[in-house]
Order: sequence, then C-alpha cells, then structure tokens
Amino acid sequence: MTTSRLPLNALRTFEAAARFQSFLKAADELAVTPGAVSRQIKALETELGLRLFERFNRAVRLTAAGEQQAEGVRQGLAMMQTAVAEAQGARAGPLTVSVMHSLAARWLVPRLHDFQQRYPDIQVMIAASDLAADLVRDRIDIAIRYSVEPPPGLAATRLIATRMFPVCSPKLLQVQPLKEPRDLAQAHAQLLSDVYIMPTEATWRHWLDAAGAPEVDTTQGLQFSNIYLAIEAALAGRGVALAQEAMVVDDLAAGRLVRPFDVAISGPHSHWIVTLPEKAELPAIRRFRRWLIEQAKRDGLYPE
Repeated sequence: MTTSRLPLNALRTFEAAARFQSFLKAADELAVTPGAVSRQIKALETELGLRLFERFNRAVRLTAAGEQQAEGVRQGLAMMQTAVAEAQGARAGPLTVSVMHSLAARWLVPRLHDFQQRYPDIQVMIAASDLAADLVRDRIDIAIRYSVEPPPGLAATRLIATRMFPVCSPKLLQVQPLKEPRDLAQAHAQLLSDVYIMPTEATWRHWLDAAGAPEVDTTQGLQFSNIYLAIEAALAGRGVALAQEAMVVDDLAAGRLVRPFDVAISGPHSHWIVTLPEKAELPAIRRFRRWLIEQAKRDGLYPE
C-alpha cells in the first residue's frame, strides 16, 4: 500500500471503533451512521487482508491482529496530528504535566518559575494526582511516575533516585535531643509515618534496622495518608519524619528542617519522566525533559 493510497478516513474510523470497542460510539464521535462505520471497517479489512473485529449480535471485539493494528494506527494518527500542529506553529493547549501531589508541591512547583523564564512561549499545566493518568485518554504530554521499573510501552528517562532519611525541625532538638538513632524510642509519638505506600517501598523499619536501632517500636506515633502531611508535621515540630530527599531538599537548604542522623537508605523506586514514544522528541516536551534533568542534577538527586 503506497502513501498515496492510505485510506485515512477508514483508519480514523478504525481508531475510534477500536478505542470504544463499539461501532455505535465511534459513529457518535465521528457524526456518521453505524452503518457507515461498519462499511469503512469492512473496506479496511479487505484492503489489509485481515479481520480486525470479531462481530457479535450487539457487540464487537478486536482480534489479536486488530489490537496490533490499533496501536500502530493510534500512534500514526497522533504523529500526523502533531506534525500538522507543529507546521501551523501552534499546539492544542498548554504542555500538560502529570505528577504526584507530593512531588509537585515540594519539588516541581517551586522550580517552575525558572522554566517559565527560559521558555515564556511554553505554557505549562500541572495535573497533580496520586493516580496514574492515561497519557492518551487524559491527553497528558509528559508525566513523572514513581515506580521500580519504567512503565512499559512508554519512552522513559530516570529522573530522581530515592534516598530516605529522618528529618525534623531544629526546634524539636532543643527539647528532645537525638544523639543516636535509639533515642527515637524515648518518645514514640515522634515517629511520623506515611502509611499509604507500596509494599516494596522503604519504611521506618528498614531505616531503623540499617541504623542499628531495631528495638525502636514503629507501630506508635502519628500516621498520615501522604508523605507531604508527615513532612508538614515535622516542620511544625511534631516529630521526626522519614522523608525522600527530593521532598525536603529545599527545607534542608533553608534550615527549616535538619537531619538528626547521617544514615540514609536507598529505595528501589525512582521517579521517571515518561511520554508517549511518538511525542518524546517534540520541542516543548524535549525542553521540559532536559530542564527537569538539569534541576535534578543541581539538587544532587539525579541517578548518575
């Protein structure tokens, strides 16, 4: 099949039908009749010599060949749409960045002014959520994901390595001296914990064992649903939080928090920059990725 004979209308129809798994919903989106969708799909199947859908009385389902073709067609149409937008000198809306609430609030957002000063023509929209967004469905341009391995099927760059250590307000040390890790047992309420974590994440138990203080009870103390809240409690002088370095790098530099002990542990997770492969080298995405890496290196967080 030559490029001059590409059945673009049929490919667009197939992409919509594959996305919805429904000829009826595809017809609604394309403002055509279900019969027109069916004819376009049939013509495409004839052109390719492949059965793309299994047809039932009131439903359709992609075949294995259809699933493979759907991925390629989706990426191809996205690339063509992007190429047209770039040629016209305009993007459809701002650069949308998906990131966890804690990393957004404690690391990314305080640095965004630097990116805006460098690239005033690129508008950025931060979509903060602790749930992983679908880059296609939610129209996310670039995401920062927290995982052991990069998400499959996406272009990924490791951004931040995980180092964890206790932090507290310097005011706390004036009333509760902490000279060695076992001193944390003196007041159980000092331990501030993020309890909504993945099973493979490092915890207070891991740090205490590494620091030679296995006798400290980690079941006591204040618990939070987010590390951001635990750090806020530490800033208020309510105890000692086990924090990722990226979340407290600014507070440590400003003296709002201190490290009472030198021991740090590495976690298996990393923060990854991910994009759809077909969009990875778009100018705005490439510039934002390069800027993120520069910021991580400046803060000593980048995994060299």
